[in-house]
Amino acid sequence: MKIIQTQLKDMPSSLLAELGSYRYDVFARGEGWSIPPRLSTPGQEYDRFDRSDVTWLLAWTAQYGICGCMRLIPWHPSELPEGTASPFPDGEVWEMSRFSARLDVDAELPLLLLWHAVQLAELSGIQCLISATTPMLEKMFEAHGVVYEPLTPGIIQSEDNLFAVKIAIEQPALAEKYRGSRRYNPEEVLPTFGVSVNWQVRGR
Repeated sequence: MKIIQTQLKDMPSSLLAELGSYRYDVFARGEGWSIPPRLSTPGQEYDRFDRSDVTWLLAWTAQYGICGCMRLIPWHPSELPEGTASPFPDGEVWEMSRFSARLDVDAELPLLLLWHAVQLAELSGIQCLISATTPMLEKMFEAHGVVYEPLTPGIIQSEDNLFAVKIAIEQPALAEKYRGSRRYNPEEVLPTFGVSVNWQVRGR
């Protein structure tokens, strides 16, 4: 299992297509999320937050290809509903979205992706991560000692009204398990994939 760190603008075209297909299978077909018509590509899932400079973590194996993903987006108070006080300083928080992992490939893959997310956040001067989550993921967090706390409703706008959590950057239990695990760029893992695409900015 290798964790690839990349941005959309740096993804080889074949990897970008594979990510779109994986997202479609998980979120559109699996979860039933709708895809805006202007972003619709048959069998692929994209949304308005897919900017060229957004960071992705991808779990990849030679056998399965992409088997997990996570998108990290800078979060700003301007995204809050009018009249809602911000609980965080501007520029110090990343929102974790499109977080998915194939548990049939690795039952603890979400934890490995989360470890790399908090490591990258710490290196970037980020104070915490926020994310919508599910009861199943919260149960996994609790079982493995992940440090997190609930967020006030309305901080994150999410599909299916999932509840939101704040995830600490310091994660002692994850550090004990995954310290020393490295991230790769696409060229290290996928030397035969095609040239990078010229990804167009889509709003945010």
